[in-house]
Order: sequence, then structure tokens, then C-alpha cells
Amino acid sequence: MKEFLLGVSLLSALVLAPIGIGGQAGAITSTDLPIIDTYTFYYEEYTGDEAYEEDESPMVFRTTARLNLRTGPSTTYAQVLTANPGQLVYVTDQRDGEWFAVEVNGQAGYMYAGFLTEVVDFDVLVTEVNGPVERLHWNDARLLTTRGTPLTIVDVRTGITWQVASFSNGNHADVEPITAADTAAMLRAFGGRWCWQPRPVHVIVGDRILAASINGMPHAGSTNHNNNMNGHVCLHFYGSRTHNGNRSHERDHQNAVNEAFRTAR
Repeated sequence: MKEFLLGVSLLSALVLAPIGIGGQAGAITSTDLPIIDTYTFYYEEYTGDEAYEEDESPMVFRTTARLNLRTGPSTTYAQVLTANPGQLVYVTDQRDGEWFAVEVNGQAGYMYAGFLTEVVDFDVLVTEVNGPVERLHWNDARLLTTRGTPLTIVDVRTGITWQVASFSNGNHADVEPITAADTAAMLRAFGGRWCWQPRPVHVIVGDRILAASINGMPHAGSTNHNNNMNGHVCLHFYGSRTHNGNRSHERDHQNAVNEAFRTAR
């Protein structure tokens, strides 16, 4: 059955203006920080880049009407959410024909294909924006967060700023603070205690600001031995995944990404 609410035309393409964000890292010194030597692996274990590389990217579509996301491929399945016209939708499977398996707003489900249109001009539109903040899918964000690229992290709730660099872009970005001062600032943002609970952050790379989520538990592999952190932390973007498929933790990260997207500084 065809399913739609009131149909309207697509949203026009949005153009981003260059912008920067400044912030202070705080006064914690490297001597104040604990060095963590043992870890409890609540969510994942690191085994190297290649194990997590994805072979294919989902196709990008837009809704042409208010359209329901459902838990299965028919109107008999439960409704998860209703997307507005012009919503970006990432199609992961078209094999059903009438219903596509999709990801929207960080949630997986099915949408009726008759009211989805493919986005083909990626030079014009590959993202959603809220003021200066982009909710960019991980398949696109990973191209901006290549290994060794300095990324400025702004904690949405406190404004505390620090820098990290990625050493692995698999299901998400595995990152490390660049200096001991960056580690100190990150610990301060997490209230002085390392924890797995994700926090909403803005990631500044070049002149772009991306909505993201970062957890605060150093764990597993480490390449930077001068930052006073033994291990790395996980940086998630819209549509990213954990390495071990922990769906609860994925939802926590996606909720934090969406909070960061709603909060334009």
C-alpha cells in the first residue's frame, strides 16, 4: 500500500558559510590526570583498521512527502517516526522494490520507495544543516577525518575545547588527544572521571562544523605515547556503528549526535 502524508516539493539546497569556533581548554595539568593501565571492555575490542572498513556506502535519498519510517516493509509494522519532506534518507537495501531499508535520524527501518528520490548532485547537497552545524553521514564524514588530521572538539554542554587526531576510520573514528593538555581538557569535560557515556560535541575540521558524539573511556590500541592517555576513545558521527554491534551504545551515540546537531553555537 502506498503510504504518505501531505506531499510537498523538495527543500532547496543549502550553502554553508565558513565559520570558526574558539574555546578554552581549562586549567587541569598533566600531573593531575590518572594513567589508566587496565580496562574493562564493555563495548568493543580494537583489532586493527582493516577489520572495520566498510566496502559499500548507502545511497542518499530525500523524502518528497511526510513519510513514516516503520519497523518492517509494510504499513502493518509499527511506526518509528515521521520524516518531513526533504529529509535526507540513507538507503541500505532496495531489494524489496516497494519498500527500502533505510537509516534516518540515526534509526534503521523501512520507508515506502514511491516517495523517495535519489540525491545525485553531491557537490550541491550531501548534508543537513542547522545554522553552521552539519549532520553529515559517517560515509562522508570519514573523508574529512583522515588519519592524522587534527580535529578540534567542542563539548556542546560545557564549551570546553580540545584537539584529537584519528588513527583509524572504520565503523567510526578511533581518536586520541594530541597533547597532555588536550587530554586534561577532555577529562574536565567529562567531569573529571573517564566513562563510556557519550557526550554531544561539535567537530571543527577546516571551515566545517560537524555534529558528533564522543565517549570518555580510554581503551585498547594507542599510538600517541605523549598525551598522558593510555588508549584511544571513539568519535561517532551520524550513521556510524560500534565495532561489536552493541545497538544500545550505538543509540546512545546517535542520540548525542542529534543533540549536537540541534545545538548550533
